[in-house]
Amino acid sequence: MLVDYYALLNVPTDATSEEIQRAYRGLAMRYHPDRNPDPDAAFRMTAINDAYSVLSDAAGRLRYDLQRRSAKSGGDISMPVLRAAKETILRGGWTLLDDDGANMTLEQKSRRVRVCFAERLTSVRLRAISRRFPGLSVVLAVEIEAPLNLALQTVVIDLMHSRRHGTDFPDDVYRGLFAAFLV
Repeated sequence: MLVDYYALLNVPTDATSEEIQRAYRGLAMRYHPDRNPDPDAAFRMTAINDAYSVLSDAAGRLRYDLQRRSAKSGGDISMPVLRAAKETILRGGWTLLDDDGANMTLEQKSRRVRVCFAERLTSVRLRAISRRFPGLSVVLAVEIEAPLNLALQTVVIDLMHSRRHGTDFPDDVYRGLFAAFLV
């Protein structure tokens, strides 16, 4: 069973990073073994540190939130599908410039692409993704809520149906990176 880090830090699931840090500092002052003689203080502090290390890191928090959702839904397949897609992309031979867990920026020679991973893609989420990166964005989604309002430099790949939506790839090098996902 997954430990509820939000409950452990006594913060809501939509807490900001500042709220998480404030909660952590308050609990650290209360349970640090140097300040609290209780025999359980060291154990509690270890659990508090674990929770903070996950929730204070954007990528770690995203992975944790996805695990929580998966556990609640009784074994959602989204996480394994997205993990496999990410591993496939990373084997494509491109240089990884940035990876925050939900988005990666890859480069090969003069080419650059932003790859976004989505359990469920809506037009609102797609619009937000399209605004964040000026170049080509490719969204790999497990579930797509139609209709999608596609931007000019955005490709959406439906991982469950091996279909591409939106603009075509600029050239065969880009197409080759994503060929494994398309029929």
